[in-house]
Amino acid sequence: MTEEKKNIECFVCGIVESIPFKCNYCKEYFCSHHRNPINHSCPFVNVYNKKRQDMLHNNQNYRSNTSFSQLLLRVLHIKTSKTELLHLTIATLLVTAVGLSLNGYRHFSWQFLAIFISAFLVHELAHKFLAQYYGSWAEFRAQMSGLLITAISALPIMPFKFIAPGAVMVGLSDGNKFGRVALIGPLTNLVMGFSFLQLSLFSGSYSPYFTIGASFNAWIAMFNLIPLGVLDGQKIFDWNKIIWGITMAAAMILFIIGYL
Repeated sequence: MTEEKKNIECFVCGIVESIPFKCNYCKEYFCSHHRNPINHSCPFVNVYNKKRQDMLHNNQNYRSNTSFSQLLLRVLHIKTSKTELLHLTIATLLVTAVGLSLNGYRHFSWQFLAIFISAFLVHELAHKFLAQYYGSWAEFRAQMSGLLITAISALPIMPFKFIAPGAVMVGLSDGNKFGRVALIGPLTNLVMGFSFLQLSLFSGSYSPYFTIGASFNAWIAMFNLIPLGVLDGQKIFDWNKIIWGITMAAAMILFIIGYL
């Protein structure tokens, strides 16, 4: 992060941001709420809208005129930036610290950390993966409040752990696509969790790690499915209450089985 990006006021609301967003069109800095050119009434919003429409149009044409192998290659190609990599690195380091804090930093287990960190990374990348497949800009951004909560959770004296260092920002106006992008994060945790549960039955000495992986992924899914604030659960609940209920029930069942 460059020095000039620290403690900058949002050009619209004046909120001080230590990790601001810079508009690619008007070059001003904004908070997470006003980062989108539409939200800050960017003078170049017409250019933004045209570029977005062209992207969506090309995306639809591309899917209808390409083979499955070409679509697969497109899906596997994830666009990123130095800013996103920095934010994701900071968030991952804090998540790692939370994992180490669970045993008071007294014991290091790469198996446990791999399972613990993958629950966070795969969840966030799944959001990004699907949003970009739909033709949307999508990048992970750390949030100061979330980083602070996660850092406090990394203290060994904290009995409850919360992992919420940031979120993947997307620009989708289609309600169905937006709902699916929100759903894919908890869904990947459920897939991983049930997979770990199956592996725990046949893995011998690694069984305890897989059992922990199942229960932890269930917890991540349940936490994110809470229909409050900016959590995935609120977006899914607004989009499709039946799907939200089924997904939450699956997460609760996995969590209970993982602790039996």
